[in-house]
Amino acid sequence: MNLRITSRELLGLRTRALGIDAAAPREPLAGRKLSPVEGIAETASRMLAVQGQDWRSARWALGLRTPGTSLADVHEAFSSGRIVRSWPMRGTIHVLAAEDIGWIQRALNHRVLAGAPKRRQTIGMSDAALERIVEVSLAAIRAGDGIDRDQLSTAWTEAGIEWQAAWRYHAIWWLCQNGLAVFGPVRAGGEPLLVDAERWIPRPRILEGEDALAELAARYAVGRGPIRERDFAWWTGLTLTQARAAIAHAAEADRLQPLSLDGAAGRAGELWAAPEQLEWLGERQVANGSEEPTWRLLPAFDEHLLGYTDREPQLAPEHFDRIVPGRNGMFLATIVRGGEVVGTWRRPPRKTSGIELSPFPGHTVPPEELREEAARWARFHALELPAPVTA
Repeated sequence: MNLRITSRELLGLRTRALGIDAAAPREPLAGRKLSPVEGIAETASRMLAVQGQDWRSARWALGLRTPGTSLADVHEAFSSGRIVRSWPMRGTIHVLAAEDIGWIQRALNHRVLAGAPKRRQTIGMSDAALERIVEVSLAAIRAGDGIDRDQLSTAWTEAGIEWQAAWRYHAIWWLCQNGLAVFGPVRAGGEPLLVDAERWIPRPRILEGEDALAELAARYAVGRGPIRERDFAWWTGLTLTQARAAIAHAAEADRLQPLSLDGAAGRAGELWAAPEQLEWLGERQVANGSEEPTWRLLPAFDEHLLGYTDREPQLAPEHFDRIVPGRNGMFLATIVRGGEVVGTWRRPPRKTSGIELSPFPGHTVPPEELREEAARWARFHALELPAPVTA
């Protein structure tokens, strides 16, 4: 018989798995002492992949889950080859452990690459033009220690390629999605540079077939807490049938266990969790009512929301438009209390200090409750920042 949990318990388990609960595991899984840079890499590995389309947000997503680290530590984790930025699935850029990018792409590329010819037709790029761009790009990338986007397109021009603006993103995506390149070392003041993937990742992890799918399912749950089949299907880009098979493989290996959610019928009430999360559930029940809810300032595009299709109980549906104004796909940074989103925040442009808080209707966000969290954010970015202020 499956263990039944409440919506509140689901929120607690997810919050802890996401690394944003005060009681979330802070020590490395293997129990060894890690340096700040190693800690950042461990966090990336535990999360499997972290949304990376917004460069500033992706760095804080790692930093807030690795206490005592700094922006410089995140940059060094990139520059030392421990983590990379690339497209592992869904055609969406993520940050992940360098050793994982190859096997994840091999498991999921068949879904993403199938649509590439149609995209090239839309932007007017022929197969011959792509082949020539890839040839010139790899030569330019392998000639140095890293190259940025502008340097890459300059190489195309110098090679006599008459390219269009819309081609650059597709060409870089194609190079990375096919495992030819990754974004690795960070230049001061900039984003990661493109490097040759094979040279930059000398010891990639090798997983294939059912083993790769089981690994995806198990580690996705480790970093997200109890998940539904459709959550996993959406996050990976797999079909629902493929996602169910992957979860079944992980369950057969005792890496996932079934749960049931009270008050939810059918598939909506069927959850899967890593076995150790059931131990966390017992600990939480013992401590129930004795802990103050943890306040967090989460970055835009955080996995706290983007890691699932069904974002309840983290976010009340009536507040979704406040997180994604106009439903334009741009997720704002969130204020979270005890795992629940209660508002948004930002650092106002052209202001030297302060954080602007925007609580949701019906919620109160006392600035003093977020003073410590704001100070932690400022220390990570090497900034001097006073207490946050409300809008």
